[in-house]
Amino acid sequence: MSLLDRAVRSVNRLISQNFGPLSTALYHTATAYTKSYNNLNYDMKSNGEYRLLDKLARLETKVIFDVGANKGEYAKACLSRFKDAELHAFELVPETYARFVANVRSDRVVANPFGLSDQPGTVEINVNPRKDGLSSLIEGTAINKGSWTRQSVTVLRGDDYCAERSIARIDFLKVDVEGAEHLVLEGFSRMLAEGRISVIQFEYGMINIYSKFLLLDFWRVLTDHGFVLGPVMPRGVAFKSYNARDENFQGPPNFVAVHRSKPEIIEAVRLR
Repeated sequence: MSLLDRAVRSVNRLISQNFGPLSTALYHTATAYTKSYNNLNYDMKSNGEYRLLDKLARLETKVIFDVGANKGEYAKACLSRFKDAELHAFELVPETYARFVANVRSDRVVANPFGLSDQPGTVEINVNPRKDGLSSLIEGTAINKGSWTRQSVTVLRGDDYCAERSIARIDFLKVDVEGAEHLVLEGFSRMLAEGRISVIQFEYGMINIYSKFLLLDFWRVLTDHGFVLGPVMPRGVAFKSYNARDENFQGPPNFVAVHRSKPEIIEAVRLR
C-alpha cells in the first residue's frame, strides 16, 4: 500500500468516526451514490430493462417466457416491442393473475394461472395483498413489512410445460419470482442442458439471503450450461466473470445471461 493510500484511509477513518452529524450525512450521501452507481433501481424505464428489450427487438425473438408476470407491465412492454413474438406468462397468485388477464389483452399471450418451479405440485406462498409484486415462495415478513397471508398455489416444471406445448426453444426467459429464481431454472434443466434457451434475465437481491442461492451459484449453473453473465446497467449488460465482492445484495437487481452460441445477441446487448 502506497503512502498516499494510507493517508487517504487515515483521513477517511478520522472523518467517518469523529464528526457526529457530518459523518452521518457523509455516510448517507455515499450510500445513496453507491446504490445509484450499482444501479439499485427498479424503474424499468431508467435501469436498463426496457433498453435491453429495445436491443433484443432488433434481433429475431419469437418465444418469450414471463415467469412472475404480476399485473402485466413487463408483458405489455414486450408485446409493444416484439411484434411477432408469442409470450407465455406465468402468475401463480390468483388475485394477481386476475389483474394480469384484465390488463393484458392479446392473442399473442398464453396466460397461465400457475407458476414454474423445480417440481410439479402444490406449494405454499407468502402473499402480500397490498404489494402483490413481493409475494414469494421463499420469504415475506423478514424483509418487507406489512400484512401477509399464506396461500396454496400450483407449480409446474418448465421442461414439462415446453414438452406439453411442443416448444422447441425459448428466445427470452425473464424470471422475477422473489427469490425462487433458482427453482425455476432447475425446472428447465433439460432445456438448459440442450442449449434451447438463448437469453435469461433473473432478479437477485436481499431475499437470496433466505434462499441461500448466491450469485456464485447462478454463475456456476449458467456458465456450466454455456452462458455468459452480467448485471443489467442503464446502457447495457456488463458481462463479466464472477466476483465475490458483488455478493452485496444491494444491486444491480437484475442480471442477464446469454448463451455463447448467440454471439450476435451478446454484442447487441453488451455495455459500451
